[in-house]
Amino acid sequence: MQTDALQDLLFAVMPQWYCHIAKPFKQMMHSGVSLDMYYCIRILQQVDTASMTELARRMRMPKQRMTKLADQLIEMRFVERVPDPDDRRIVRLRCTENAREYVDRFLSKDAAEYRALFDGMCEADRRDFGDALQTLQRIFAKLPDRE
Repeated sequence: MQTDALQDLLFAVMPQWYCHIAKPFKQMMHSGVSLDMYYCIRILQQVDTASMTELARRMRMPKQRMTKLADQLIEMRFVERVPDPDDRRIVRLRCTENAREYVDRFLSKDAAEYRALFDGMCEADRRDFGDALQTLQRIFAKLPDRE
């Protein structure tokens, strides 16, 4: 598929994606927890600990902004600072039990909006949607990080 056709298709899908996926996600977030905070927590859950530099790269944001985000997460007791076992100059971040409980509660209760969306699809559409998400995940994983 040509780049222009891909771009047109992407722009055609974006309003529906926003309406059915992004907007409900934003509405599900508890007050005080931003999308960036949620993404940061999820990254830390995947990697256990990360330095500020690593997190900034994975979050695709400047280190200065990452520092402010980390400070907010620490203040909310979602993240804690831990020393790096190999280099005492480096401070790593790790999720707290509070963050794990927040994500578990979010996924089990608040994300019910998505269950309704998926339950409203026929089996073939649900399977196609899952296949499309797996394809996007595979492709995005191959893309280089952008700063």
